Amino acid sequence: MTSVEPGPSFLVVGAARAGSTAVAEGLRAHPDVFVTQPKEPHFFALSPGPVRFTGPGDAETINRIAVTDLDAYRALYPTPGAFLAAGEGSVSTLYYHHHSIPAIQAMNPDMRIVVILREPVQRAFSSFQYLRVRGSEPLDDFLAAVDDEPRRKELGWHHLWHYTGMSEYADAVAAFTQQFPEQVGIWFHDDLERDPDSVIADIQRFVGVDPSRAAAADNQRVNASGQPRRRAVHAAMTWATRHETLRTTVKAVVPFRLREAIRNANLAPAEGFDDAYRALAPRFRTDLQQLEDVLDRRLPAAWRR
Repeated sequence: MTSVEPGPSFLVVGAARAGSTAVAEGLRAHPDVFVTQPKEPHFFALSPGPVRFTGPGDAETINRIAVTDLDAYRALYPTPGAFLAAGEGSVSTLYYHHHSIPAIQAMNPDMRIVVILREPVQRAFSSFQYLRVRGSEPLDDFLAAVDDEPRRKELGWHHLWHYTGMSEYADAVAAFTQQFPEQVGIWFHDDLERDPDSVIADIQRFVGVDPSRAAAADNQRVNASGQPRRRAVHAAMTWATRHETLRTTVKAVVPFRLREAIRNANLAPAEGFDDAYRALAPRFRTDLQQLEDVLDRRLPAAWRR
């Protein structure tokens, strides 16, 4: 029976760089939905901790933000009944599925699981650009960073640096659909980009709220990646995100959408994806075939060039 203690009724579990932030913010905008701050507490993947990732900037970001204590995690949520749906959006939940699924079952066996997937090379390349923009990725060549992935895993760099690892979906999706056969919803980044209103409304219905009660949609891109147009502006924003007091103050004063608009205005489209696709697409073919078998449906045509 579902616990009456504070906690989630749904989880946006990933994949990373596939639109989970846009989905979480679309849900947060609904008056009957509560989404935690931080959006990614990483509880189900990383509890009981401690979190000690060793990659560049990990000490100031995920190691500090992750909420791995049960009481602290429950404290992120309002009193049961205050909202029709409550949840969070940690992309680590999908990637570390072996650990997260038993933890989810223990807390709420009726959990609704939202999965959004992206063509795997696009997802990996976007993750690389995201970390480059934030000044965390030390290499400026994507394929060189992919080649360095095994070493980084051994050293304990956190999951966003697992560029190819996080782009393999079949095993994780199979595990979730087997354990929660009636409670997993699958969407694609392609559809979110093409028709965000319909996708967000569909996900709102899935988590148990009426889309007609939502405010008018704001389809601004969130958590975008790319190349900085003005390096001085980029350097200043990167510096600010690494200073906790300033970061907290800015979040309290400047609305999320405005922060994203400022950041997106300084991004230009990234170059080099076509070369990356030719090099890496064959690596994911078997996993994508297995994913189609798990879903019993065809993947978006754009995933097959």
